[in-house]
Amino acid sequence: MSQLWIQDARAVAYRALCLGALLQRGEWELTVQNTDERLLFADVRAHVIQKHEQLNRQLCQWLEDEKILPHFSATERRLLQKSLGTWSERTLVSVGWRSEALGVMLWALQRLDTCPPFDEQFEPGQIFEPLDLMQSTIDFIWLANLRSIDELHFRRDQAELWNWRSRAKELERMGVRPPEGVTFREIIRFTAERALSDGLLHFLIEGDLPAFDKSYATLTEDEYALTSAIAYERYFALNWICELSSEWDNIRIDL
Repeated sequence: MSQLWIQDARAVAYRALCLGALLQRGEWELTVQNTDERLLFADVRAHVIQKHEQLNRQLCQWLEDEKILPHFSATERRLLQKSLGTWSERTLVSVGWRSEALGVMLWALQRLDTCPPFDEQFEPGQIFEPLDLMQSTIDFIWLANLRSIDELHFRRDQAELWNWRSRAKELERMGVRPPEGVTFREIIRFTAERALSDGLLHFLIEGDLPAFDKSYATLTEDEYALTSAIAYERYFALNWICELSSEWDNIRIDL
């Protein structure tokens, strides 16, 4: 396994709180932006918007009071400073997928017992409950305790494998040619068999990673999009936990 350094447990706890706050803000963004479509009367719409603007102010005040704000990245702070209801669709999607990064962090902090397989998302309630947003964070921060280095390295290597498989499929779809004398199928089979022997996979299907009870190569577009996003977010978070970079905005995800 990769020999990497590990983030301090309290740093991971603060990062989890940052992601949880962003996800909560994202939910309020969706509510406010969809209000016109769902509610008919102007006074009702105004009430809903006013209520969520108040909630957002309370969230920002909580982040300041609990001294969480310094732990946000520069990009995240700019998002928080935007007026409620002004996030772009692209931002809403990218922030929404951070639920997978948060789930991995809560697992690393031993707040969740297991991680779902790479074809299954974390449940929203499952990842919000341990954070207890808008409440005192003293216990969450000061009692933070990470899993063993071996467990974290293993989970990172597993996420790297699934992210690699996603990128390999994308390259194949783009028409990129593998080195002369070898095919993508041979590369994938060799990598999958190596991962199986290393314990990163429990079994293969048709010499490939198993997802949705079939081989990765046969996934539909929607299934591929889901597994690809899950793998990316978990790999991204685990790279940070294993301290490839201490700067959240500068994490690199390479093949």
